[in-house]
Amino acid sequence: MVPPNVSARPAPEDVGTACQLWYVALGVGLVQLIASLISQFGQRNELAQQMFDQVHEQQPAVTLAQVQVWTAVVFVLVAVFWLVLSGGAVAVVWQLGRGKNWARAVLTGFGIFLVLGAAGTLFGVGAKEGVAALVAGGAGIVQAVAAAGAVFLCYRSESEAYFRPGPG
Repeated sequence: MVPPNVSARPAPEDVGTACQLWYVALGVGLVQLIASLISQFGQRNELAQQMFDQVHEQQPAVTLAQVQVWTAVVFVLVAVFWLVLSGGAVAVVWQLGRGKNWARAVLTGFGIFLVLGAAGTLFGVGAKEGVAALVAGGAGIVQAVAAAGAVFLCYRSESEAYFRPGPG
């Protein structure tokens, strides 16, 4: 007897491949995160100065040293946030492999988001300089290609049937 939350039907090969592509996309996303943080970290003094100029007008007691600490804290919080988000995405991909249609819908939306972001990267929107920024941009494009392939595979005919509710 199959537990009620587990699909009795085996996943089509396309769904298995889509899950693998999503895992690749998430792994490449971590490379992109690291490269982006390295790129931004190289500009931390300029970022802190900009933030200081904005905050100092309203809070004259704030020092540049405090703003530099805040900037470092923001880098850490961004990294933790994206790691938690990536962990959640891994859980959604796992549910995709189990035939959950809601997971397919969530990942389709995420895939569209990634493709639009990669299109911006291709056309140089918000382009940054440096090797780390180049790696981050390239990783974003690879991530979008993997995600687009995964989304495509989830909507092929065998995959469609797998995600439809059925007996079992």
